[in-house]
Amino acid sequence: MLMRSMRSALGVIALAAGTSFAAGAASSAELVFWSMWNETEPQAKALQQIMDNYTTAHPDTTFKVAWNGRQNQTKLRSALQAGTPIDFMDQDSDQLAGGLQKEGLALDLTGELAELKAAMLPGTLEIFAKDGKIFQLPYIYNTVNFWYNKDMLAEAGAQIPKTWDELLAVCDAVKGAGKHALVIESDVAFFNIMYFSLHLERQLGPWAVVKVFEDKTGESWRSPEVLASAKAMAQLWDRGCIAPDARGFKWPAGEQTIALGDTMGELVGSWVPTELAETAGPDFPWGAFNFPEVPGGAGKITDIQVAPLSLLVLKSSQNAAQAVDFVKFLMSAEQQKILVDVGGVGVTRAGVAWPPALADAAASAAAATALSPISGGLNVNYADFTAQTLYPEFNKMFLGETTAEQFVDTLANATKKYWESRS
Repeated sequence: MLMRSMRSALGVIALAAGTSFAAGAASSAELVFWSMWNETEPQAKALQQIMDNYTTAHPDTTFKVAWNGRQNQTKLRSALQAGTPIDFMDQDSDQLAGGLQKEGLALDLTGELAELKAAMLPGTLEIFAKDGKIFQLPYIYNTVNFWYNKDMLAEAGAQIPKTWDELLAVCDAVKGAGKHALVIESDVAFFNIMYFSLHLERQLGPWAVVKVFEDKTGESWRSPEVLASAKAMAQLWDRGCIAPDARGFKWPAGEQTIALGDTMGELVGSWVPTELAETAGPDFPWGAFNFPEVPGGAGKITDIQVAPLSLLVLKSSQNAAQAVDFVKFLMSAEQQKILVDVGGVGVTRAGVAWPPALADAAASAAAATALSPISGGLNVNYADFTAQTLYPEFNKMFLGETTAEQFVDTLANATKKYWESRS
């Protein structure tokens, strides 16, 4: 036990110094892994198989797993305060960036993971880097796209839209065929705001919402571009893109209308085909296309919002060398394929085919010119303002309870007060 503790301590020192550990060179340990998955989920089963594979290759290393579900990071904080030893964990990447990483509890993996960058899909390793340092490893990849029924688009005689006006024309075509093009979940503001954040990013470029908010005067909310994006939201309703009764849909009622053939699609993450697999069936003609461009805007149609899931090694880990070795093992093509085949997810390693239903998302990820976090990324460093002001105020405007002008004015005033209270 004493020798193991000494080896673990030396491992931490070596990591801090930027020394790389050769694969297979880690000493024995029982790695404690806290996961955001529930044990019965396919993603958990895939991870368990990968951990078993690692133990087969490294018999002296075993795993003790807590399958905690989506509140993993919250539960983990309490456990760390109580002195519970934990080596590594996983969670939504943006939540980690604004949580354990921001709080200084993550091990700096920059030197260890630099060799993986060339093997990963564009932008994935560094999207949540801080001051050029890597603290988390995205391993499951969710892209934000319009997820739609290819047959319904074809039956309406429409084509994949490349511009905002073409998207509105698709709405007209699908409505002419007796259906609605799009659906929403009225109670999920962070889904709905993707329309606004992506429209604004097409005008101003990636991370536009964050850049607007970081104008501490609040006046950037009153810019012509922000108002134009806010007004564009009403067009979706006025043109009949979204069925009026969707204002009352509570998740997952909206997405179920896609599986049942009542709606063509939804702007959402690439997890939706998996969520709807049972209702839609194995032969559902899934397609996905990127948010269209706004003429004259700085953003490209190949700029995408993403919602990856990441592994993070705790700075307090007593088995840091072994944990890092496993994280790198998980990123091999063979183990990433297990995540695809068993977990049914997209992955961050380039060259690993995603599930057939996610083929369009895989193409979107491979061709990405820039990445920004889901919903625009304001929740990463400003989670309080996002949850208390941005999401509820946007949803009120989106559902027709306030106007675009009122939304802009409210955000401008609230932003100014937010920064004044912190000066």
